[in-house]
Amino acid sequence: FNAAEHATDALLDGAAVTGIFEHGYAQQLSGISTTEPTFVLASSAAASATTASVLVISGGATYRVRSVQADGTGVTLLVLELQ
Repeated sequence: FNAAEHATDALLDGAAVTGIFEHGYAQQLSGISTTEPTFVLASSAAASATTASVLVISGGATYRVRSVQADGTGVTLLVLELQ
């Protein structure tokens, strides 16, 4: 993840991390539209992330980690909610 190209710098529980931040659109089964922000980063950088973790996007908002989803290939998806 290269911050000079398309990645974003952030703080995960106070530790500097770099990943890809998406503030994507999601539609629930009931037809209600919402946004579901996510942050994808190296699993090694997310090793201590839990649902109690806090992610602060550089120059942006503060999020609570709602879900930690490691894919087994060295990449982890953090599903976020605005704090």
